[in-house]
Order: sequence, then C-alpha cells, then structure tokens
Amino acid sequence: MKKFIFAALAASTIATPALAQDWKGKTYGQDAWGIYQVSATVDSFCKFGTANTGQNGGNGTADTNYLGGANEADGRFLLDIQDNSDNTVQAARAQYNIGYAVCNSPFNMQLASDNGGLKSDASTSDPAFIENVPYDVNFAFDGNTANKRSDQLSVGFSTITSVNEARAGAAHVRVSVAAADQLLLEGTYSDRLQARLSPVL
Repeated sequence: MKKFIFAALAASTIATPALAQDWKGKTYGQDAWGIYQVSATVDSFCKFGTANTGQNGGNGTADTNYLGGANEADGRFLLDIQDNSDNTVQAARAQYNIGYAVCNSPFNMQLASDNGGLKSDASTSDPAFIENVPYDVNFAFDGNTANKRSDQLSVGFSTITSVNEARAGAAHVRVSVAAADQLLLEGTYSDRLQARLSPVL
C-alpha cells in the first residue's frame, strides 16, 4: 500500500508542474547574446609621497623641518651665501628630495616665489649692497624639469612645464645661488618658494 501511495505522489509531481511559467505572449530579442558596459570613475590625483629628505650641497643644506615636514613634502633650504673674506655673495646650493610622486593625468609643473629671491630684512640706498639675491630653481619629476630664476617668478603660481601624460616617480627641488660681486646687508635674507604638480582639468 505504501509503495502505491509513493508511486502515485511521484507521478502526480512529475505530471503537474507547480506554478508553471506562463510562456504565452512572451517576446524575445534576436539572439542569446548580452553586451554590457562596465565602467568606473577615477578622480584626478597629483600628490607627493611622504618619503622625503633634505640633501647637502656646496654651502647649503635642506631639511624637512618646516610646516607639514616630510609628510607633506615641505622643508627648508639653509644657505650660507656670505663670503666671510670680503662679505660678497658666495655660491650656495642644496636639494630637497621627494622620494616618489604620482600624477594620474596630464599636469603642469608650477613654481611660485613670494619675494622673487632672497630678500633682506634691511635696506640701504647704497648700490654696492644687494637687497634681493636671486637664485636658480630646478624642479624635476620623473625625467621632466621646470627650471627658472627666482626673479622671474611671482607670488602666484607660474606654469613652467606642461606634461601631457600621467607620470609616477621621484622628484626633487634644487636651489642654487650664484656668486656675485655685491655686498650683503647684515640680517636675514629669506623667501618662500613653492613647487607644485597641478592636474590639467
């Protein structure tokens, strides 16, 4: 009797689909082939890394002891521009090394200088003295360079070099003062130099 009941249930299950799909009136495409667009959006990204160090040069040194320090690629150039034998301008240089940087789109290499050179906090009407000592800037990133004299820069950023592709690699900022036959004023000579990689949007 049990065998008969199980057999009847099995036959009933096979013969009568539960909640069968209603296929009448369905429509179809041309084939069984789907084409799909898959996409993702990536924002522009130009940033310096955090593995940054100062490097000594002739009569100068650089370090990371300014503002955000190594974490923000900020630092200082400490230059000895005084020739102690005659008080004229002596050559000096130093370099700030940026271990790695990334720009994931075309970008501009830009520079800015608050004073257009090392500006003295003193002044005189005697032309034998120099009140603003210009310096050369070499800003390099992954084989691309932006070179400019400080007296050709202004407070606002100037685009020195445009790069039409994404790049990643090491960078540096080098500052060099040339010797000059002019006397230096007692006090401090200073400037604020800025170097930037700016995405072309």
